[in-house]
Amino acid sequence: MFETLTERISAALRKMSGRGVLKPEDVETALREVRLALLEADVNFRVVKDFSERVKERAVGSEVLSSLSPAQQVVKIVHEEIVALLGADGPPGLRYSPTPPTVVMLVGLQGSGKTTTCVKLALLARREGHRPAVVALDLRRPAAVDQLRMLAERESVLFLTGEGAVEEIAGRAVADARRAGADVVILDTAGRLQVDQELMAELVRLKAALTVAETLLVADAMTGQEAVNVGAAFDREIGIDGIVLTKLDGDARGGAALSLRVATGRPVRFAGVGEKPGDLEVFHADRMASRILGMGDMLTLIERAQENIDLETAAKLEKNVRAGRITFDDLLLQMKQLRSMGSLESVVGMLPGAAQLKNQVTGPQAEREVRRMEAIILSMSRLERAHPEKIDGSRRRRIARGSGTEVADVNKVLKSREQMEGLIKQLTGGRSGRGGMDIGRLMGMRPR
Repeated sequence: MFETLTERISAALRKMSGRGVLKPEDVETALREVRLALLEADVNFRVVKDFSERVKERAVGSEVLSSLSPAQQVVKIVHEEIVALLGADGPPGLRYSPTPPTVVMLVGLQGSGKTTTCVKLALLARREGHRPAVVALDLRRPAAVDQLRMLAERESVLFLTGEGAVEEIAGRAVADARRAGADVVILDTAGRLQVDQELMAELVRLKAALTVAETLLVADAMTGQEAVNVGAAFDREIGIDGIVLTKLDGDARGGAALSLRVATGRPVRFAGVGEKPGDLEVFHADRMASRILGMGDMLTLIERAQENIDLETAAKLEKNVRAGRITFDDLLLQMKQLRSMGSLESVVGMLPGAAQLKNQVTGPQAEREVRRMEAIILSMSRLERAHPEKIDGSRRRRIARGSGTEVADVNKVLKSREQMEGLIKQLTGGRSGRGGMDIGRLMGMRPR
C-alpha cells in the first residue's frame, strides 16, 4: 500500500545525501517533495501541514546544520515524526482484563472487515495463550451470523449468538463463554453503509450493558479520507481505544493510516495484511515508519519466521547445508516454509531497499517462476531429487514433459541449485561449516 509513498519520500531524501553541508533551502526543497508525496497518498492536508512544520522546525536547527551527516539527521527526524504520526505511545497487542473474560468490542462500517477481523483477533489471542470466543451480534446483514459461524468453526474457535436485543445476546454470550472456559470474548457488532444514529444508539446501549476492556474501530485502509471521518464519528459517539486497519496489503494510497491517529487521537493497534486467518499483525509504529522510508522491517520478518518455520524441518535442512550439499528436497522445504510466511511480495517488502528489489523478485512473473520451479522439482523421482547429479539428458526430457515445461527450463533449475550449493560451500569455508560462517546463526537456529 505504501509503495508509491516510499519511493517518493526516499527519492526526496536521497537528494540531500551527497551534501556535505545542508542549507535551509535544501531542507525546504526536500520537504516540498515529501509534502506532495503525502498529499498524493491521500493524507489529510492538515496532518501534512503540521507534520512538515514540525520536521522543518527540527531540521533547520543547529543540531542538524552542524552535524557531520546532516542528511542522515533529517532522515532520522522524518522517521521520528512519522512514528509520532502513527501513534508510538499506543499499547502493543491486546490489553487483557485482570478479571476474565476480557471483552473486546469491534465497531465499524459495513464492509470494513469486522467479521473476518473478529476471527483473526481470536487466533491472535490464542497464539498468546488465551482461550477465545466470538459472538455474532450483526443481526441485520444477511448471512453475517452464518459467515462468522463458518469462519469460527473452521478455526475451532468457540462461536456464540442468540436472539433478541444485542445487549441481551451479548450478556448471555459472555456468561456462556465464562462457563465454557473462554477468557477472551470478541463481539462482532452490526455495521452500516454510513454512520447513522440508530447504529450509534445500539452500540452505546451494548457498551453500557457490559464491562468492555477494549473497543476497537475496524477501518478499511482503502477508503481514504472517509475512514478518517468515520473514525472521528465513532470515537465521538462511542469512544474507541484503538484502530484495526484492514486491507493494508491492497494497492490504495494508504493515507488513512497516517491520518486516523490525528483524527481520533487513538493509535493504530493492529493491521490486516491479507485474507488468511493468520494475516493480522500487531501494529508497530516504528516498524511501519521504517517500511515507509524504505528501511525494511526485519523484526517483523524474524517474528513471522519464528511463528511459521518448523524447527525440526529447519534442523534437517541445516544438517545438509553444513555438509555443503543442497538437494531438491531441501529446495522444496525452503519454498514451503517461505510460502507459510505469506506472499513473496509481503516477505520482500520487509527487506531494506524493498522498492528496488520488488521489481526484480516479486509480481506475477516472479510468482510464475516459483510455481514453474516447484512443478519441475515435483516431476522428478525421489532418487533424482536426492541425487541431482544422476539427472542426464533423457531424464531432463522426461521431467520437462511431466512438468509441462521445456528442457531449457529444467536446465535452468538444475543450474540454480548448483549455484546455490556453490554459494553455501563458500559461506561455510567448504569444510562442513568449519572455518566459515555459522549456518545455524544465519538460519536463525541459534542466537548470536
